[in-house]
Amino acid sequence: MPEFLHVIEHGFFDTLKMCPFLFAAHFLVEWLAHKANGAFKTGLKRFGVLGPLGGALLGLFPQCGFSIVAAKFYADRVITPGTLIAVFISTSDEALPILISSDGAGGVIIPVIAAKFVIALLAGFIIDICFKRLWKPIWERDSELQHNHEEHDDRHEDGESCTHLHCHGNIWIIALSHTLKVSLLIFAVTVLLSLGLDALGKERMSAFLMQGSLMQPIAAALFGMIPSCASSAFLTQLYIKNSIAFGSLIAGLSTGAGIGLLVLFQTCRSKLEVFALLAMLFICGALAGIVIG
Repeated sequence: MPEFLHVIEHGFFDTLKMCPFLFAAHFLVEWLAHKANGAFKTGLKRFGVLGPLGGALLGLFPQCGFSIVAAKFYADRVITPGTLIAVFISTSDEALPILISSDGAGGVIIPVIAAKFVIALLAGFIIDICFKRLWKPIWERDSELQHNHEEHDDRHEDGESCTHLHCHGNIWIIALSHTLKVSLLIFAVTVLLSLGLDALGKERMSAFLMQGSLMQPIAAALFGMIPSCASSAFLTQLYIKNSIAFGSLIAGLSTGAGIGLLVLFQTCRSKLEVFALLAMLFICGALAGIVIG
């Protein structure tokens, strides 16, 4: 029981530390969506084929905020699937701070950043080019629906009655509501992950990650998809202790989009579409890990 209470306490404070970043990210998205008169969204759409480049660059910042923003913008059909995957792959959550603070691991920071940027860039462009015929009709249809919805909101602002919060510009409440919902998900995932890791132990976890096996990058990519910053932190610590190879670290960090995955599930209407995106993310991360070795 004391261990269980410790896990609950640890998960609560870990989630609490993320709340300011979550609220800032959600508030930014809502403000840009409802207060910037569509200029920011229009600017993002004009990136066109260069979207994955911008996504790969934004994702390099060591925080989960950009993956959250990318997930919400994708749900609104502002960015392409390739741009979303580029952000997810290049983001590293807690990995970089851990590497910086660990003795002797600082030299791997630049290779990690460079590898993830290149993988994100290539994956983003390949996905947008190869699957354009599949996603573009859906993307354009949903963009038109979103445009009609925004015009409907504008008519409300001109004097008609409206019961929706966003019609009154109450973006603070909307951002707070999204933050609370995601925070509850993060807390649940963090507690379950911690309990699972404690139950398995280091030896079984090493066996799961197939230490010394060619299948290790695949297992690491699968583990990295757990929607929590704890997964990237755990993989980084394993690498520092020489329990996994560099390629496996890259595989796990490439699929470790953290909270952005939870937000994608929450905001995207089609869950089948979400699973297709996750499959692409997993394949990209696993292949990258295998190639790097």
